[in-house]
Amino acid sequence: MRTNVKSYYDLLDFGLGGASFQQFVNKFYQKYNGPQTDGFQWDDEIQLDFTYEQLEADLGVATLPVYTDIDSPGLYKSFESFKIGSNKIPPQKHGFALNQKILRERMILAQRYGEAALTSEMQDALLSLLFDSVDKLIAGNYNGLTHQRMRIVSTGQFTIDANNNPQGIKGITFDFGIPAGNKEVLSGENRWWKTDVHTIANEGGTSDPIKYLKDKYKWAKKNGYPMGHFEMSQDLFDDLLGHSKVLTRIGQMMFPNAGSDALSYAQNLSDDAIAAAITRLVGCPIIPRDSKAMVDKYDPATKSLKKDWVENFNLLNVAYVPDGQLGTIKTAQHVLTGDPTVRTAFFDGGRTLITQRFESQTKSVYVESEIYALCVPQVARYMCVYTVTA
Repeated sequence: MRTNVKSYYDLLDFGLGGASFQQFVNKFYQKYNGPQTDGFQWDDEIQLDFTYEQLEADLGVATLPVYTDIDSPGLYKSFESFKIGSNKIPPQKHGFALNQKILRERMILAQRYGEAALTSEMQDALLSLLFDSVDKLIAGNYNGLTHQRMRIVSTGQFTIDANNNPQGIKGITFDFGIPAGNKEVLSGENRWWKTDVHTIANEGGTSDPIKYLKDKYKWAKKNGYPMGHFEMSQDLFDDLLGHSKVLTRIGQMMFPNAGSDALSYAQNLSDDAIAAAITRLVGCPIIPRDSKAMVDKYDPATKSLKKDWVENFNLLNVAYVPDGQLGTIKTAQHVLTGDPTVRTAFFDGGRTLITQRFESQTKSVYVESEIYALCVPQVARYMCVYTVTA
């Protein structure tokens, strides 16, 4: 392949080996088949504007017919969804400046030596720059959607704040209308632990996690909620395995003759055995969520950005979550400016815009991503959030 390198774009074209920028981005479908947002799939529609409607899903339950007298009509039912609320889909943007030193050195070599400088090693180096940038952008977008999903399920809302968006807008909350009766905050001795140090000594005196979860599950079934499961953070679940009331109940179930030694008997069980026993006693699956995100946060001491971990699932809460689809990921259409100096490609079926542009003043090439996306639940009426510990 003969290449006349007159610009940084020509140099990057050589790195792509003759493929277009769109063809290059399409290769990431081999690595990514969608975000990890259990219960939320891409909405089929890419909206023209940012305003979305939150609709309540039909559970597919066939209701009884109406008994009438012989001359009266029956009840006409509707397949239309009930509108719960609406809001604006927030934009999410980030990007990378490709390594200026590597690009500049390769550009000088290409202009000085022509075809002789365009070696396979140079091509690999350029391709690696592009691959790493696009890969991190797509992965970051998906991590953002996972963070949304976990926050919505574990709190009933999604808040953009200084913890998850330190470099951007703050103080915006998307509330999805989980009924007040589906939320509870335990207090005093009813809390599973009274401090953030979850030891036996700090357990609430009247706390009984197994009974609490079992009662909540029975309540959900009694009130016609769809089949579901509990979710909590992996940290909270690990601590639950050592709660004395939990172990005592397990010991009494598995060792009926243990008497007052039920706790010590259960303490000798493996974590897997205890976890299985909890599920059996509660009567409902429990899914621990081991999920964190990383953000770029400004450190005033070093006057630079540093990586900081953010918990995805609220550490204090237990959620009751219906099985199956919870909602959709609402997205909005991108607008292209037609700038000939900007190369564009789409991902996620047109939902994600990835651009490549050259900044003449800084002699830098930027690869950037933009997506308008928000997880919006359709079964908020059947979701529950319980704050069980300090």
